[in-house]
Amino acid sequence: MERRWFGTDGVRGRVGTEPMTVDFVWALGRAAGSFFAKKSPRGRVIVSRDTRESGPRLEAALCAGLKEAGLEVESVGVLPSGALAMLVQEKGACAGAILSASHNPASDNGVKFCGSDGAKLTEESETEIEKGLDRTKPAPELKAVDALGFTCTGEAFDLYQGRLRKIFGSEPFLKGIRIVVDAGHGAAWYTTPKILREMGAEVEVMSDQPNGKNINEKCGSEHPEKLIEAVKQRKGWIGLAHDGDADRMVLIDEDGERVDGDEVIGMVALDAIERGKLPEKTVVVTQMSNLGLDEMVMAQGGKVVRTAIGDRAVAEAMRKGGYLVGGEQSGHLLFHDASPAGDGLLSTLKVLDRVQRKRGRVADLKRGMRRYPQKLTNLKVRHKPAWESVPAVAGAVREVEKELGTKGRILLRYSGTENLVRLLVEADKMDTIDRVVERLMPILKEHLGEK
Repeated sequence: MERRWFGTDGVRGRVGTEPMTVDFVWALGRAAGSFFAKKSPRGRVIVSRDTRESGPRLEAALCAGLKEAGLEVESVGVLPSGALAMLVQEKGACAGAILSASHNPASDNGVKFCGSDGAKLTEESETEIEKGLDRTKPAPELKAVDALGFTCTGEAFDLYQGRLRKIFGSEPFLKGIRIVVDAGHGAAWYTTPKILREMGAEVEVMSDQPNGKNINEKCGSEHPEKLIEAVKQRKGWIGLAHDGDADRMVLIDEDGERVDGDEVIGMVALDAIERGKLPEKTVVVTQMSNLGLDEMVMAQGGKVVRTAIGDRAVAEAMRKGGYLVGGEQSGHLLFHDASPAGDGLLSTLKVLDRVQRKRGRVADLKRGMRRYPQKLTNLKVRHKPAWESVPAVAGAVREVEKELGTKGRILLRYSGTENLVRLLVEADKMDTIDRVVERLMPILKEHLGEK
């Protein structure tokens, strides 16, 4: 059975249409509850949400479904998904769930589950939950939902902050750090600024007035333009932007330049290598990561393991190999010595910890990585055969890869949602990239393209 409703990051959609209706979310909660109850009868599920207007009513439906399956449910209010994962571990819950559509607009919402370890469910587990979906019954009449609120419980905040203090120490180690936070009117609007201040940083905040409708609206990690301007106007400041559930982060350095996920991974990987805290000196990234990261890590005696695209693939490779650091270019990073899930604040603190110990600047520390130029070209296709099975395409790609050697690479893959094939070419020189694209595109058009 293939999954129909679960995507790469939970169940997600436009509110008011399946799967984001009260009836469906109630049925999803009941199916997930039955799945969790098999391992932990009468267990407890911790539920949180982001700041979307649809959150409280859909949360009520989800909680009702979980309770229908015989589980205890604890709702902790608005909280980042990374914080929820930590809470599940700290409180010994059997599972966690968050109502969020991450970086999507307020008109969307979603449901993401984690297991008792705080990590995302496997695809196999999600398939089992879908098998148990019974959508023949309408949701029961739900109690009136309280007015929309945007805070978490005091206990939840204290546990989250306490977990971070265990990692970085109780002293205000961020003294001297000045940071502008763009909270994206999302789940971290309160938690990130407060924790940064209590750790000693001077903080200014923007996009921290959620109203249920403005989450991710021209702000946050998807739209950091205003944050960049704010940093440029303040000498020596850095910037931090979150998405809706704050599992990602986008950093802006002191020069007003965006620091991408590869550069962040490079900085924290080198820090861990220098301190002898990176098992096998290995970091895990996806196929999209820049070759410059490989060079940077290998120059220090380390290695890079690449996976399929998606943080789930990264997390699985980290778990199997016992690795502690991994992530994606997008700023979704994983530190398994600290948390089983992505957490934008945790990722930021990892970088700032190195900045403070090196007495340096983010802008200077990221320069240890040379970024290879990349070019992504899309082509509409009539069908999606495995390109490796098309002799002309496979032969051309192998030939070009051999010529590029260690100074470049090709990533050819189909879009998961559109009739497109995507050609990513990376090399040490842009003219080399252009020649490769000019050479491969006619072959792709002839054998894969629309007629």
